[in-house]
Amino acid sequence: MKKIFLTIIAIAAGCVAFAQENAATKAGLAVYYPEDIDNLPLSGVQTLTRKMNTATAKNSMAAAEYTQFYITCLPTETDKYVVAGSPTKYFQKMDLNFYVVDAFANRIFNSYTLSVQGVGNSEEKAYLECFKAFQPSSDAFAKFLNKTNDQIITYYESKVDQIIAKAQSAAKAYQYEQGLFELSLFPECCPSYGKVLEAANEIYAKYIDDQAAKNLAQARSIWAAGQDAIAASEAGEYLAQILPDSKYYNDAVALSNEMKARVKSDIDYYRAIEARDNAQAHEANMAQIKAWKEVGVAYGNHQQPVTYRESWQWR
Repeated sequence: MKKIFLTIIAIAAGCVAFAQENAATKAGLAVYYPEDIDNLPLSGVQTLTRKMNTATAKNSMAAAEYTQFYITCLPTETDKYVVAGSPTKYFQKMDLNFYVVDAFANRIFNSYTLSVQGVGNSEEKAYLECFKAFQPSSDAFAKFLNKTNDQIITYYESKVDQIIAKAQSAAKAYQYEQGLFELSLFPECCPSYGKVLEAANEIYAKYIDDQAAKNLAQARSIWAAGQDAIAASEAGEYLAQILPDSKYYNDAVALSNEMKARVKSDIDYYRAIEARDNAQAHEANMAQIKAWKEVGVAYGNHQQPVTYRESWQWR
């Protein structure tokens, strides 16, 4: 079966800011477009994408990161004809079929169709006139997005225990990043977000300890092999990554003191420790939420590009 490759479109800075201000009220919705729609000019793709970005931002659903749900548009030509004259006129009619798709289940989650028409001095201009008919601020499209938001929240609420269990299972297999990624997709606007946050904090604590153990082992190995200023500096780079919340933090401090006594000088590690401690003391709770989400998002961004099949169009 023919594959459709979907590429995420970067959201304009203004849209991102708007979304961030309203992050707690709506679920995020990514914007994608099929790269190989037959006969659709690039200018048309860009226009549709820009307008979808505007629509999701205006309705507080713009997503700056990877999400499980995305919105796309597949135009369907319903009629076209040419009227000879000077200049020649091209008439175009089409349906703009908007789909909200569950990327994990590969199925349509919600849909909306807008019938449009356009006329221009070329076929491409006729296409563009059709796309101009789509108004991102229309009440009908806002109603569609609001209904989609309610459906997404209902979906996550019904799956919260499964999502947490899946994340915890990944953590038990030492796949902490994957577990945090699963939880990072859960919208903050959902009533059960507190349960997700509690699970995320537990997994993040284990992740911190796991990373700290690895960094401490690496630092000890380097120091044992060198026992000089160069070795202390290299080992210090690993020690600087050990967070105060880790159960290995005191061991890291002990090793750093040993190195300092041996080389008789400070290294960059101590300045890094001081700067990091000061930063963590500021809004510690919000910093931790941001920290575990960044781990999950980084994991998601490093996954292989997702390939979606046409089969979702009939589900």
